Amino acid sequence: MAVAISEEHRELASMIRSFLRARQARAASRALLEAAEERPPEFWAEFADLGLIGLHLPEEYGGGGHGLPELVVVAEELGRAVAPGPFLPTMIASAVIADCGTAAQRAAHLPGLAAGETPAALGLSGSLTLAAEPDAGHGVVTGDVGVVLGAGPARLLVLAVGDDLVILDRGRPGVTVETPPNLDPARRSARVRLHAVPVTEDDLIRGGRPRAEAIARTLVAAEAVGGAAECTDMAVGYAKTRTQFARAIGSFQAVKHHCADMHVAAESAAAAVWDAARAAAGPQDRFELAAAVALALAVPAFARNAQLNIQVHGAIGLTWEHDAHLLLRRAATLAAVFPAHAAAEDVVRLGAKGVCREAAPDIPPEAEAARAEIRATAREIAALPAAERRRRLAETGYLQPQWPRPYGLAASAGLQRVIDEELAAAGVTRPRLGLTGWIMQALIRHGTRDQLDRYLRPALLGEETWCQMFSEPEAGSDAAGVRTRAVRTAGGWLVNGQKVWTSGAHRSRRALATVRTHPDAPKHDGITLMIIDLAAPGVEVRPIRRITGDAEFNEVFLTDVFVPDADVVGEPGRGWPIARETLADERVAVGAGDPFEITDAYTRDRLLSYGERIPGGAARIGRHLAERHALSLLNLRRAITAAPPGPQGSVTKLILAEHNHETAALLADLAGAEAAFTDGPGAAAALQTLRSRIMSVAWGTSEIQRNLIAERILGLPRDPLV
Repeated sequence: MAVAISEEHRELASMIRSFLRARQARAASRALLEAAEERPPEFWAEFADLGLIGLHLPEEYGGGGHGLPELVVVAEELGRAVAPGPFLPTMIASAVIADCGTAAQRAAHLPGLAAGETPAALGLSGSLTLAAEPDAGHGVVTGDVGVVLGAGPARLLVLAVGDDLVILDRGRPGVTVETPPNLDPARRSARVRLHAVPVTEDDLIRGGRPRAEAIARTLVAAEAVGGAAECTDMAVGYAKTRTQFARAIGSFQAVKHHCADMHVAAESAAAAVWDAARAAAGPQDRFELAAAVALALAVPAFARNAQLNIQVHGAIGLTWEHDAHLLLRRAATLAAVFPAHAAAEDVVRLGAKGVCREAAPDIPPEAEAARAEIRATAREIAALPAAERRRRLAETGYLQPQWPRPYGLAASAGLQRVIDEELAAAGVTRPRLGLTGWIMQALIRHGTRDQLDRYLRPALLGEETWCQMFSEPEAGSDAAGVRTRAVRTAGGWLVNGQKVWTSGAHRSRRALATVRTHPDAPKHDGITLMIIDLAAPGVEVRPIRRITGDAEFNEVFLTDVFVPDADVVGEPGRGWPIARETLADERVAVGAGDPFEITDAYTRDRLLSYGERIPGGAARIGRHLAERHALSLLNLRRAITAAPPGPQGSVTKLILAEHNHETAALLADLAGAEAAFTDGPGAAAALQTLRSRIMSVAWGTSEIQRNLIAERILGLPRDPLV
């Protein structure tokens, strides 16, 4: 639950966190709650001496020579600590001057900013105007800037004047800074007004506002991520230790679900901030989009998590002595000064102009070095008859490049991107394995050589499709509630029982099934994984019609079905860990993209083109698009870090389910009364109204996903076994 994923960035975060804890940063914030005025914290100079305030600034001005990806790590940890003082506003202002300012401006201001000698603030709202004064040889700036975050103690102000910026010392004639009592006294914002303030061209950064706004949004979002994560940690820690009715309150599902939602919100926001920091090095419009996405998600996540943190704590969270309100004060202030709805509206504005940002990994030099060879192979495949392309994709490892050799290429995320790009450029479409792919991954990890030899190639070539038979009547989301039984017979097992809700069984040749082989063993210890030939005697598949009218789910009846010993996966009685791992693969794959969702391109085009018809308009649509992008980023980060199967798949599965519900609601609002028909302009909305319900039930209900997140990621107590 952090922006940092590289080892270097994690070490930086750990160092800053240790520093702020040792200096009791939160206690310093508390000390300012009733102070008459804000003073820099005692560790301000030390923080600057460590190079952390100027980590992003060029070395020639006393900075660390790093960039925005490092600075967001600093901002995140400051947010986690609820640190007092103008750290964030100063870092924002210095980053803007370093990025957008002239050489003279950088030389004049950056040394003092890097050394911590010049607290600063950036104001982007208000109505400043610049009027020329030809006789005086300068211009004058007049107007109300509005509320500026951290302007209370600031000595240097960077303010927006139209699309330009003006850099002003606080003491310049005509500058008024009023600091009323603050909701967040640990970092005091102020009202700033200018009256006929004389400025020269040396004070102006022409055209700097869009870049400044993207930088500010990225860093504010980073601080919000830290705050959202800290709220989650506080709530979880309390839920583990606070007892009620002779149980830790974290064992109650209502509390678990609050904590799970907090974790999911913080995770999504962290992924968006990580991407915005990366985007700063690319095209300006894509950086603006990524920054808008980050703010649209992170600030609401912090605000909501701060509220839920108090809710989980109950009465103790409402007391002055508890730190929960420090986080709420910080979150509410950020939300007021940097409104998420404005960022969400910018997501729509930029999207309508055709700006988009692909969720793709960076390409390391070693992957780029392989491009020429990959391009040649891709062109060779493209030249083959369509019927032969899949075979060649499998032979080269390009069909599933992330799989280990010899079935794939053990490709890194960067190498996979190169392969994808070159196949697309050559006009080669890589088939998707879907359910079959999840099961093949289980066989690769746990199957025998004989099983791999018999089943991998037909699956890769599309000759055999597989399904997964875990669910049973009455068991619901309890995948370990297996009543299908197998008894020993000569050379194998006889299987009897029933499976239900099996996707794709009616078009599959084989299935991976959970079977109880040791009825006297504990519930999770007596399960065996078996490969079932769906064409074998005793197998009956009955399609189940869904609410959409089609039949994708099935009941499967097994009557004295013979399974040879050679088709047992893993050891008999020890199949549950493999099954759980396969379920994790499933949730990751489902979270990466919903096969039942109307294509993103269609939805995005409709919403961007006609969104003004929807209640809530651009802000609602922008948040929706931001959530979808964050979902892609979560999967990208998982791929980059080569994360093994685990409960993290429940995060993306839950996000996608909720996202699909909102997609359906948006399309229905867009269609209006036409959504009552299944033909014509409202047909897509009508269909999505039905389809969207599937994702929050299939592959594990959203409630079960929240339980899994709370128990397996956050470590909350499991429900007592009945």
